[in-house]
Amino acid sequence: MSFTVLATPARHIQQGVFVSMPHTATITRSRRVFSAALLGTALLAAALPATSFAKEIVSGGVAATGGAVACSPISSLTVKADPKVGETGLASVAVTYGVKPCTNGQAVTTNVIVAEYLNPSVVLYDWQNAPTTGKFTAFGVRVRVTYKVTVTVVDTATGAIAGTQSAFVAAIPKPV
Repeated sequence: MSFTVLATPARHIQQGVFVSMPHTATITRSRRVFSAALLGTALLAAALPATSFAKEIVSGGVAATGGAVACSPISSLTVKADPKVGETGLASVAVTYGVKPCTNGQAVTTNVIVAEYLNPSVVLYDWQNAPTTGKFTAFGVRVRVTYKVTVTVVDTATGAIAGTQSAFVAAIPKPV
């Protein structure tokens, strides 16, 4: 008597008796399910602390430690890159920002800086004593280089930083 057994170790065949083993696909499927469950649990565990950490970063000049939330004087910051060099021959970054003091009557000074992210000493635009609400376009942006736009609000009376906010932008042309 002869028979052919595929992918089964010889120790399971004893004098023509075939001992069945779990199918390989069943083992692989259960490993996949276990791996997916483990990955989902890890992502959930990592996401919970990350959300509370993000709230602390956005909270203006003071880290939020519970209780009252610190006021951020920067009400808006929008940046948009234009990689088309067009008529000017230069790529550009458009910045729109808004500042509202946390306390009525508080005198603040606004500073806006656009600099390369990887080389902060390369400052593209530096506007000290900027108005509380402003809009400008910075030219001379290099294509595929990341820039950091930072708005800093300083309390004029004390010289303390009331709040700061940053945004990142890069002029990346769309493929044709």
